[in-house]
Amino acid sequence: MKKRYFLNLLSVFTVLFMFSACKKTEFMPAAEGDQVAYEPETTETVVQLLEKSTESSLFKYAWEKSTMKERLAEIGANTRYTLLIPNDAAMTASGLTAPILEQMKGADIDSLVLFYTMLGQLRADQLKPESLPVKSMLDKPGLFVNHYENPNSSFFDLYQFKHYLAVSGNELLVNGKSKGNLNYKIAVDGGIYFMTATIEKPTKTAIEVLEEDDRFSWFVEVMKKLDDQYAEPTIVAYRDLFGMEFTPEDFWASYAYLRERYRTLWTIVPMPNPEYARLNINISTLFAPTNDAFKHAGFTSVTDILAFNERRGDVRFDMDTFGPAGSYPMDTIFNYHRDWGRMFGPRDPSYGLGAPNSTVFFSNDLRSAEINNYYVNLGGTASLEYAYRMPFLFSQNNGQLQMKIKEAEQPPVNIIGGDIISLNGPIHVVDNLFLPKGFNLK
Repeated sequence: MKKRYFLNLLSVFTVLFMFSACKKTEFMPAAEGDQVAYEPETTETVVQLLEKSTESSLFKYAWEKSTMKERLAEIGANTRYTLLIPNDAAMTASGLTAPILEQMKGADIDSLVLFYTMLGQLRADQLKPESLPVKSMLDKPGLFVNHYENPNSSFFDLYQFKHYLAVSGNELLVNGKSKGNLNYKIAVDGGIYFMTATIEKPTKTAIEVLEEDDRFSWFVEVMKKLDDQYAEPTIVAYRDLFGMEFTPEDFWASYAYLRERYRTLWTIVPMPNPEYARLNINISTLFAPTNDAFKHAGFTSVTDILAFNERRGDVRFDMDTFGPAGSYPMDTIFNYHRDWGRMFGPRDPSYGLGAPNSTVFFSNDLRSAEINNYYVNLGGTASLEYAYRMPFLFSQNNGQLQMKIKEAEQPPVNIIGGDIISLNGPIHVVDNLFLPKGFNLK
């Protein structure tokens, strides 16, 4: 009963950052419900507000050209919904001019409008400095994510594009970026947020984003080569000792049970049959070190980093288990950059790590003091006493956002860029490597 209480509590945003007792979930405002007494009276519908707007003619055209009216009617006559509407200048700046919209196919117009539409009435007074995640009506067929509302379920949610809304002073933030002054109009069937900028829709995985940015070439190359280095001793041993030849893919499928492949978190596994779908994309926050970050840590090249791993690592073929054993020092460092150091979380003797909590955080979230006590892993099959708290300490120095592993001797690392969008979640750029307590590179 206690656990059910916790899970039910999660759907309410006002407790999103009460970290001592709760878990972050993918919140959706209720589609139905009584009006709060202090809300201003209104008799206008969302469509009427849109028609009155003098700066939203391009979105209005897309709306009228779409099948949204039919879709909403199909959901129900009393359906409430909220629009995020870029003004004409923002639409034009992003290439969505009237001639372009006129030439767009119906499915593309629908995708555009669905991306900016959320079911439920999300009022401006519900927004906080910390992000409130809400689902758009646009999904991405073939992708399936964790079912956070029921972490013990064997089912998974279809990937829906989400918007993470917050306020900073009088500004509306979406996915950590300003969309102009908060300009919200309530309607009897929902409401509209009028924006001065469009919202970027992710189209690439995190690894694809990193591969296209030269700043991260060392990070990407080292991770790929570490996978190859880890597989090599076992592949060679089976060939020399048993005359068996197998590929790296065979190794990762059958022998690498002690270590997760680096590219796994960023690889989308095709699901040809939706009825038997399973998790095939991971959503989280990535802290990506630049090439200069490796240089600040004392490395001179990718070759130097790989030599360090060979020198300090102990990866080998184990004759007792007939599989790989050992690890690389960069495995420790990269796990903090890629997965919040989860591999070092407390483990229930019977069930292992607790269930992973949602770890999607934009820059404005990292500035909240409460994030330092957030539960990165919580519950699931593991006992709550083995929940894993945030391993990082976030701070600010003259406005500069910084972070470090708690209790580490290392000075804080600077977050020098943030809120880069990917299908896997936001990417933040850091200027040094994360070194846990007692870890040195000498």
